Amino acid sequence: MPLFESKPTQFVGIDIGSGGIKLVELRASGGRPYLFTYGFSDQTIDFRYAKNDADRKSAVDKTAAAIRAVAAAAKTQSTLAVASLSQRDVFSTILTIPQADPKDLNASVAHEVEKLLPFPLAEAMLDTRKIESLSADAELYKKTDRVFVSAARKSAIQMYTEIFSKAGFQLKTIETETFATIRALIGTDPSPVLIIDMGQHTTSFSYIARAVPNVDVVIEIGGDRINEVLSKAWNKSPEEVESTKIDLFDELSEEDEISIATLLDPVYRPILKEIELVLENVRHTAVGSLTRPDKIILTGGSSGCPQLAKKIEAQFSIKTFAGDPWARVMTPPALKPVLDRVGQRFAVAVGLAERLILSS
Repeated sequence: MPLFESKPTQFVGIDIGSGGIKLVELRASGGRPYLFTYGFSDQTIDFRYAKNDADRKSAVDKTAAAIRAVAAAAKTQSTLAVASLSQRDVFSTILTIPQADPKDLNASVAHEVEKLLPFPLAEAMLDTRKIESLSADAELYKKTDRVFVSAARKSAIQMYTEIFSKAGFQLKTIETETFATIRALIGTDPSPVLIIDMGQHTTSFSYIARAVPNVDVVIEIGGDRINEVLSKAWNKSPEEVESTKIDLFDELSEEDEISIATLLDPVYRPILKEIELVLENVRHTAVGSLTRPDKIILTGGSSGCPQLAKKIEAQFSIKTFAGDPWARVMTPPALKPVLDRVGQRFAVAVGLAERLILSS
């Protein structure tokens, strides 16, 4: 081992989603993250649905090749990567357990979570994060510990390890999309926030308090449903709609926005209904200082739909806006218009790349 081994300063965050791959490479300088490069591909990734060994090997090879292609196009330099696990691949819960010695905490958590897991504990890899109580909750939790627990199957972790190895990356760690998004869009702000992440096939709703998800719900509606609705209205294929809608949405007059929002009412209604259910859930199950969210943040590649933020804000009287994953990243001023345009796609990838920089 070298006498003076240099500490890594660049990390790549890679978000493998159903709508494609998003990659961000950040460089650390003075404890702050600087954008080095980024890239994306709209190629659909379906490795999670492999049904047998042959399908699994093919899916791993195809996913690795897709990552290599995005990395080559972006001209990444680092081979140290952090990957995301979809919420659909993870079991998560908040446990309240009797206060334990720190060295016994993991054993106590494992004992309790085993009762709740939908698969055997022996097949699980656990990520445990203690939730620090606010001063307002000190009396309520004085004899207990609250911990957020995520559990993923070891077989899923092994598949990710294989994919990244074949793609030419050393996988440093894996975390859930939700925590990566929290890091990119909220940071350490303890205020209650609702994050709505609209992807290609699903939309997730995460009620965050103290930078920890307290409610996490996913519904089966997303960008592909938007494409279906608009393809019928515009007499175009869903593929044609997908390739043109982002440019179109950026240039709409207010009158046209209202017109398209009317067309998209079948997409907006279930989203508004789910927000109502999440807020009701928070209201009924709230303990301590959990409250109605201060703001609602929209993110994800399909979240820039006309009038969506306005409709949410009008119905719930909660400030609603698009999240900016670049807010805590130093970026070249000349790139700002481009980064603002694609930002909603990159919250998870930015948060992943930030993890090892901000924790060092």
